Amino acid sequence: MFRCLAVVFSLLLASPAVAVEQPVVVLEKGSFVRFNDDVNSSSASRFIRDFLSVSESDSVLVFIDSPGGDVLAGLRMVEVVRSAKIARPGLRVTCFVQSAASMAFYFVQLACDERVLGPTSILMQHQASLGMQGKWGEVQSRSVLVTQIVDWLDREVSARLGLSVEKYRQTIVNDWWLVGQNAVDNKAADRLGSVTCSVELAKSAECPLIFATLPKE
Repeated sequence: MFRCLAVVFSLLLASPAVAVEQPVVVLEKGSFVRFNDDVNSSSASRFIRDFLSVSESDSVLVFIDSPGGDVLAGLRMVEVVRSAKIARPGLRVTCFVQSAASMAFYFVQLACDERVLGPTSILMQHQASLGMQGKWGEVQSRSVLVTQIVDWLDREVSARLGLSVEKYRQTIVNDWWLVGQNAVDNKAADRLGSVTCSVELAKSAECPLIFATLPKE
């Protein structure tokens, strides 16, 4: 659903009459880390493996196109990136965001040194949502855990956005949508840019811009 909305926004906002030149990065094999999946234990583990395999470089590009997902799995991703930057003080992580919602939004704000969006890229954040069942005491205990995690996330993200915690929480009550330049204006991104894929990457079906499974020729 989220990626469908991204495509619709892209079509609505694209205007051939307005040509705004943005820096273009060409993605090639081995030159970036991709994350274009729901956030879960398996996808987070793949990301961590891929990130650690390229983090010997002084600069890492991360391509993100994700509707979000499990917070605990996403926090593992954040901590691995932060730890890598502490271990290698010169390491700089640039994230190109096609779309990022929920936990993916948190990742962009907490792990990326530079946050780059395309003119029609989409960010979205909302209040934490969850369901719990079990014995009342266990539900209460779990609620304490979730409250601690959400409080930490809200403090960290609101600081990156230049908002008070209270203002940030008010802003995301009914889903906070940001597209392209609007995200830059609200300090949720640093600048606009563009990416494309090399011919080799596209032919090998590894270009992250191709987000749907294509029929075999």
